[in-house]
Amino acid sequence: MTARAIAQLDFCQPCVKSFAMCCSSANLIRLFGRWNFYGLCAIVCLIVTSGAYAGDAEPAKRVLIISTGSRLAPGFVLVDQQLLQALEKIPAARIETYAENLDIVRFPAERSQRIFSEYLAAKYSAYPPDLIILVFVGNLGIPGHLLPQLFPGRPIVVAGLTEEEFHPDQFGNLVSGIAQRVDPRGTLDVILRLQPDSRRMVVVGGTADVDREVLQRVKAAGQLFKKRGIHMDFWDNLSMAELRQSVSTLTQNTAILYARMFRDAAGQAVISSQVARSIAQWANVPVYVMADANLGTGAVGGAVASIESFGKRAGELARLILNAADPKSLPFEIRSASVATF
Repeated sequence: MTARAIAQLDFCQPCVKSFAMCCSSANLIRLFGRWNFYGLCAIVCLIVTSGAYAGDAEPAKRVLIISTGSRLAPGFVLVDQQLLQALEKIPAARIETYAENLDIVRFPAERSQRIFSEYLAAKYSAYPPDLIILVFVGNLGIPGHLLPQLFPGRPIVVAGLTEEEFHPDQFGNLVSGIAQRVDPRGTLDVILRLQPDSRRMVVVGGTADVDREVLQRVKAAGQLFKKRGIHMDFWDNLSMAELRQSVSTLTQNTAILYARMFRDAAGQAVISSQVARSIAQWANVPVYVMADANLGTGAVGGAVASIESFGKRAGELARLILNAADPKSLPFEIRSASVATF
């Protein structure tokens, strides 16, 4: 049988090459006989095939990314992109990635969270993840307590844009992660450098718990600026319709600092970055922000927390754990650095 004839058989390419190599030796045929020779080549095919596809026998590592926000929110999209890029850099393992967006920031009802708990337990009971990554805004809350119960013994990376206070011993040995804080004092400094004649600062926030946490940080930082003759107004009691009217009729020497809004005073759930875009379009004075997810909305800029960098670090932690690093060797990180960006 010739190599051309062999190539027409329905064998995989590694088998064809090995079979052709065998058949190129007429001496082997004379030595073993034709049918014994074909049997020998079949054995070679099996050996080559098993070697070529041995890597497929390695089980994939399953990674479950759970977000407490909307999959449409730019901040969560930025973090997801960085996480996926980090996981793709693991050459020694096949990674299967799963994603769930709970959106409990806008829908915080206890019943909704209970439904999601039952959903996650049922969906992943037969295929538990090897690593869970929790991306959140505000407080860990119920998801932070729920995941260790749903997936006992599984390592968890928590990654939050949060003002929550953390205690070193609250996570146990299987949790690592990172918290990113905003920098209101840095942004107020930036505003006064760019607009030294400013006499009034309007701070826009929302009514959700995660909104009020950031607003409290801005209020604390604002005490220093009152001493410099800056009047601070905090608008967290307006609906979107009222806000549209109010920001369009401000006087000169005024600047707007957008804090965060996931719910307005009318109880309407919103996406925070979309509110930033709307305010920048409506306002007749400059608007400043504190997170890079709100850049590109029409705001001037500010001393922003880099959500992109925060997501990249969370991905690095996940990669280290999947490469057999002990989570307790990766202490929880709290970041408050910001970058003046315009």
